[in-house]
Amino acid sequence: PAASLPKQAAATGEAAGEVEYEAFYRHWRRVKGRRREADADRSRSQWRWIDQVQEICSSTCGELDTLLGQLVSLDEQRQEVVRKTTALHEQCEQMVQDQERLSKDAESLAERLDFYDRVADVARILDQGTATTSQAELSSVLDQLDGSITFLEAHHDFCQAQAYLHQFEHLRNRACIAVRSSLQRSLEKSTAQVEQQLRERADGEGVVDTQVFYTRFRAAAVNHKPLMSLLHKKAQIHETYGTTLEELEAFYVHLRIRLVATPVTGHLQSVLKRDLAVSELAPATRQASSYILDVSHFERQCFEAYFDLRQPQEALRNLQETIADIFYKALRPVIISCDSIDSLREMADCLQMDILEPHQQGAKGDLMPVLNVVYRLHKDVQERLIFCVESYIRQDIRGYQVTAEDLDYPAVLFDADPGFTPAEADVVVGVASLPRGWFPTMRRTLGILEKIYRVLEMSTFQGLAQEAVDLCIASLKTGAQTLARRTLPSSGGASGQALSGLAQAVDSHLFLIRHLLALRERVAAFECDLVVSEKYFNFSNMWEALQLKLPDGLLGILKPKLSLSQVDSKKDIEAELKAACEALITSVTAHITQPLASINGQIGDFLSRPNVDRRQLKDQPFMAPDSLRAV
Repeated sequence: PAASLPKQAAATGEAAGEVEYEAFYRHWRRVKGRRREADADRSRSQWRWIDQVQEICSSTCGELDTLLGQLVSLDEQRQEVVRKTTALHEQCEQMVQDQERLSKDAESLAERLDFYDRVADVARILDQGTATTSQAELSSVLDQLDGSITFLEAHHDFCQAQAYLHQFEHLRNRACIAVRSSLQRSLEKSTAQVEQQLRERADGEGVVDTQVFYTRFRAAAVNHKPLMSLLHKKAQIHETYGTTLEELEAFYVHLRIRLVATPVTGHLQSVLKRDLAVSELAPATRQASSYILDVSHFERQCFEAYFDLRQPQEALRNLQETIADIFYKALRPVIISCDSIDSLREMADCLQMDILEPHQQGAKGDLMPVLNVVYRLHKDVQERLIFCVESYIRQDIRGYQVTAEDLDYPAVLFDADPGFTPAEADVVVGVASLPRGWFPTMRRTLGILEKIYRVLEMSTFQGLAQEAVDLCIASLKTGAQTLARRTLPSSGGASGQALSGLAQAVDSHLFLIRHLLALRERVAAFECDLVVSEKYFNFSNMWEALQLKLPDGLLGILKPKLSLSQVDSKKDIEAELKAACEALITSVTAHITQPLASINGQIGDFLSRPNVDRRQLKDQPFMAPDSLRAV
């Protein structure tokens, strides 16, 4: 039994396993069946969904076909609307263009009609008389007139264009006349006020301030300068404006000249009084020149207060030239009547250094008309100075008469006596301070050249200097010849007479050498070449023609030759100095060697005798010891 238990247990276990397997298989088949049912249900559900979706798609396609048909119909309707809208827009645009064209035509007609309507408006403004008081209103009036005239001139074929053109030109002339009348009344009023002030001051103080002539005018110019500027701007548009402006400038200049001419003349006459000393001419000239420049400057400022400057400005130039001409007429008689070289030199130097050069550098043409007159006056002073210098050279250098005191050598080489008074001609040119030992003509020559150096033009100075130096050299040579012929006090004996002749020759040569050396030194100080070129006609060919030496062509007989020659005074001085030195050396050498030459000649004469015995030479009288000792 015990052995059967395990078998039983094993059998029991197998039976239990089979039971469990069957139970599991049944369970698996149930699960599989449910799975199959679930899959079938799922498949059926999907097909049902597919059928539903297919139905929905079919329904949607039908609706889309319906919508497409409606869209096609809507597009056809839209195209019809676009076509109608485009046609409407085209019609509107054409209407707008027609409207704009009509508006422009209407505006153009209105503008053109406005040119015709301006006649009444401008005439009304001119009748009121307010146009000349406001620059803006006058500018508007003139612009309207110029625009209308320009339009009518460009469209002369318009209806009544010529008639309206004449009316506008008449209105423009009226506007210019109104401006001219307004300024003329203002200028006449200012002139009357200034003349009243001048009469009151003449009755009272007697002294007139220069600013009295300009204060009233400058105050009144503030209201009229804009109108004159407007005329100046429009002068290029039409000649009427330029003519009006020129007439106003001429009227202004006429009033100014009438106002200031008499006071300026009186002031210049008070400065250049008749009893004016010669030494005061230069200060008076400087004062008068400064005064006339100040007046001209103030007149220019007053003119600019009314008018704009333009080129050319004939009215202003005429005003300044008239004022300067008053100065010229007042001063020229003084210059013509002046014979003092010093005063003329100072006046020329004053006009050049104090007036012309400073103002020419700084004025920039503002006072050029006045400076031109001052320059002309300066030339008159130079011409008068040249005339006086030429007269001085002719009378006091060329015509100088040598006196015994001038050649009293060696006394004149020493200082002058306390009571010595220089010659009147030396005082005239201020050369009394030069060394007294100099010959008077050289003192006067150098003195006059020092006076006129750098006062006259260099070419003129060179001509005068060359003439004066040549005459000085000639006078020195004449003085040397006179000195050589003078009679010295006799000292007795032949030796005294020989020494007297030697002294005369030596004094003559030393006199000339000394003066030529001094003259060369002083002339070299002038920074110029004393060279004068002279042109002259040579008629020598006519003389040859008379001797039957005919040139080529018959006209050559009557045709002189033009020759050119130069005179160099500095070279002449050197040549004369060289000649004087050589003459001195020759004279002194001849005097020293004359005794030896005399005894040498006697020896030659003795030896030249035929059959002479040379041993007897020592026994001749001229070979005596006393004679040789004398030699």
